[in-house]
Amino acid sequence: MTTPNRGKSPAQLFRHLSAKWPAAFNPKAPMPLRIGIHHDIRVLDGELSDDELRRALRAYTSMPRYLARLSAGAVRVDLDGEPAGEVSDAEAASAKALLCARKNKEETKKTPEPRVPDAPPHKPKQTAVFNAKNTAGIVVETKRRRSFRKPMA
Repeated sequence: MTTPNRGKSPAQLFRHLSAKWPAAFNPKAPMPLRIGIHHDIRVLDGELSDDELRRALRAYTSMPRYLARLSAGAVRVDLDGEPAGEVSDAEAASAKALLCARKNKEETKKTPEPRVPDAPPHKPKQTAVFNAKNTAGIVVETKRRRSFRKPMA
């Protein structure tokens, strides 16, 4: 579904990239991409705007499967699927931290909030004078309001 201000959805953009470069963009078994691969795509493909390319790569590289494959020393690939570098320890740690943060966020969403025990029914406050009078055996009377009607003329 396209919107006039956003253009194509990330899924449509990803399908475009995976159709052109299936060795690099495989959603079932994503491989770590070469650093700066967006420059290669920009040179070879002029169909996508800078914003569309950025959104497509962000959607692909933030997938949990992709992040799980970013382990230290893993081989990065270029558009043809050829080796083009390795994942550093810092990049692997960052990906692992991001996955853990997402997992913790999902767990907190799934965990039900603790229920507060039902409060006892509300009793009106009794003043100290009222309590003292009742404990002394004195009966306190209250006045009733009477409504007076005007006689009909």
